[in-house]
Amino acid sequence: MLFSSAQKLHVPWLMLVTEPSNNLASIVSEAVTGGVTIVQWRQKTALKSGYDRTYSSLRAVVQEAVPLVVNTMWEVALKLRVTNIHLPDNSITPAAARKAVGAKALIGKSVHSVESAREAEESGADYLVAGTIFESLSHSDKDPEGLDFLSQVCKSVSIPVLAIGGITPQNIGSCIAAGASGVAVLSPIMRSKNPAAAAAQYRSALELAWISR
Repeated sequence: MLFSSAQKLHVPWLMLVTEPSNNLASIVSEAVTGGVTIVQWRQKTALKSGYDRTYSSLRAVVQEAVPLVVNTMWEVALKLRVTNIHLPDNSITPAAARKAVGAKALIGKSVHSVESAREAEESGADYLVAGTIFESLSHSDKDPEGLDFLSQVCKSVSIPVLAIGGITPQNIGSCIAAGASGVAVLSPIMRSKNPAAAAAQYRSALELAWISR
């Protein structure tokens, strides 16, 4: 498998977090072309039908270009025999996931506290997604944690941390300065009329912030 560890991924990371769409495969394909380096397929509830077909279509789109991590109902993920897993904060531990999917799997976890970040690393997570950092359309019911929280998480662990929530090309620099290894983006790319161009804008801002950090 090409991506056997987080260290083999291009830094800084640009993660696309998906939302349901009739054009999901097309959007993901364009986003990868634009510079997305990892795709998190997030499906909080099981599809009534065609779940395996959707997963197969996304696998075909990303192929070996970027890793596809699956954030979904755990039982469904096991049935699909997915290669890489992203765990919600209240899900099973990375160690338990590792037993199910194997040593070479890429396993990430969402965290909302410094304590959960440390626990996730100790349990074997390869990377963390921390947030919500800024006000976000996709998490409008949650108060943003802010850059101080992001900085605390990054200082508390040695694995890559991605900032999520209200990330824009304009505030990426502050996330990288706080210690993040990249960002995770949902709506600005998923809902863009030109996902490739949107991803490219984020990619450019990330590369500049990384060089200037």
